Amino acid sequence: MRIGVHPKPAGRSTGSSSRRGNALPGPAKPRKLRGGKGMKLAGALKSRRISATTARGTGVTAAGRAAGKSSGGRSGRASLHPASRVARKSLWTPPALRGRLSVIISACNEERTLGAVLKEAERLGPEEIIIVLNGCVDNSYRRARQCGRAMIVHCPEAAGHDVGRAIGSKLSKGDILLFLDGDIPIPAPALFPFAAAVDRGADVALNDLNPLLPVFGQCDNVTRCKMFLNMALGREDLGASSMTAVPHALSRRALELIGPQALSAPPRAQAAAVLEKLRVEKAGTVNVIKRNRRRKGNTGAGNDVEQMIIGDHAEAMSEVLARGADDLPWQENGPDSRRLLAAWRNGI
Repeated sequence: MRIGVHPKPAGRSTGSSSRRGNALPGPAKPRKLRGGKGMKLAGALKSRRISATTARGTGVTAAGRAAGKSSGGRSGRASLHPASRVARKSLWTPPALRGRLSVIISACNEERTLGAVLKEAERLGPEEIIIVLNGCVDNSYRRARQCGRAMIVHCPEAAGHDVGRAIGSKLSKGDILLFLDGDIPIPAPALFPFAAAVDRGADVALNDLNPLLPVFGQCDNVTRCKMFLNMALGREDLGASSMTAVPHALSRRALELIGPQALSAPPRAQAAAVLEKLRVEKAGTVNVIKRNRRRKGNTGAGNDVEQMIIGDHAEAMSEVLARGADDLPWQENGPDSRRLLAAWRNGI
């Protein structure tokens, strides 16, 4: 209901009021209003007086209780319920980590979502936040500047799809490196398990997307490449979990062994981590499939991003074959290579 603000009356009128409408108090000659408007205005003025008083010991105004009743809910609950939800969300605090946390965010023209991503990253209480703006031509830089504690790396020209992760990790100082993308805001409580997994001893903490995927026959080519690489590395338990997807986290030890440059091709970095006998595990499930921003280059069969990721997996397989680890279950031209590959494929 819209309430007009009227000037304070000079005095109270002694005139009589109609049963259908109250006379509005005024100076000399009060003007009677029609019943409907008079009732509404009188009620509005009364509610304004009531709202100034608060029930003792409750912190809830009488106007709030009245609003709860008029909306059909129980007294006081209807007006406080949304606020209480916000309060509960803001009360979340991350458990203490033993190691220092570095959050690394890659962004390319993410002015609409970067602010929300930074807000959730700050809730984790990290040691540092590093934002790599990779060829941005929008207002992403202005959004990044709103985070006073962030280190901003601005690349005027695009340096490659995943090069931002390599740059950010090279500049980082933390013991735990959490990688995010600027186009997918993820609530801080959903991000924390990845940092916590590394803090407990994992070297690579991956996003477990397996519960979100269809049967093998209906999977896309990228998903099949992820599964095949993990099988070739003897880690069928990882399924389609990959460093290609955010969020994921690395330990300082992992970064030093595989090198920051390897992160520019995430599947190759993952293969190197497994071959170095690092502890690679699934830390949680965050549905980034639905949240992934649709772009011209990542939609449609055979799109540019799909071809790039498939190429990254080819590089990773080349790394596996070049090292020739004896304990891997799949060897090129080995006596059991075809049998194992067919058994894996048919078992999906």
